[in-house]
Amino acid sequence: MQSWSYDAIVFGAHPDDAEIGAGGMIAQEIRLGRKVLICDLTAGEMGSNGNVAQRRAEALASAEVLGVSERVCLGLPDRGMHECDDQVSEIVWMIREYRPRMVFTPWHGDDHLDHVQATNLVRAAALNARLRKYGSSKPWAVERVWEYFIHEMSPNPLLLRVGEEDGVQKQKALRCYLSQFQAGEGTVPTRLHGLLQRLEWRDRYAGSQIGAPWAEGFYQREPLSIYDLRNML
Repeated sequence: MQSWSYDAIVFGAHPDDAEIGAGGMIAQEIRLGRKVLICDLTAGEMGSNGNVAQRRAEALASAEVLGVSERVCLGLPDRGMHECDDQVSEIVWMIREYRPRMVFTPWHGDDHLDHVQATNLVRAAALNARLRKYGSSKPWAVERVWEYFIHEMSPNPLLLRVGEEDGVQKQKALRCYLSQFQAGEGTVPTRLHGLLQRLEWRDRYAGSQIGAPWAEGFYQREPLSIYDLRNML
């Protein structure tokens, strides 16, 4: 039987993706004593604002706010991700090295092509990581691949209850990304400016739908098994 080292790895195409879509979940899991690692597939070097050094410093500061002890940047090319073996094998290495129970990746229906490519890469890597004849390292099978929402949300997402403390912590973590979310002299206007307020509205509205202070939505492609009818409530 497998023994996992991490409860989850949250993959993002760029620094800040993981926090936008799953920051509340990450904060909550860490507070409950679980182990979560964040992996940024690219350094976000093609972003209109900020540079690689700034964005890495912001990402590490955000991870500290969430309580994440390890954050990895794979250094894949920003705006150059595609499903090829070189890139898939990098993610396979992450999965086999850190042995997560679950992995999270951006939603496949997002309107940003990098987010879509990230999902394709992570899903391919999750499959290859379990294959005994792929590569020379020991296979590892994740139990679930979940997708989180950045800009768009699927019509009927699975909503995870997020407590007030963890929702606020998510917002604090996102505020570390000054280069992305704060307009100022020398910055290029982008749709990320003003996003923090919209994210709070989105998460609080999602929470109101299930009687929680906050909530985050997730998408699951595979069937979910339920052992007790009460779990359907």
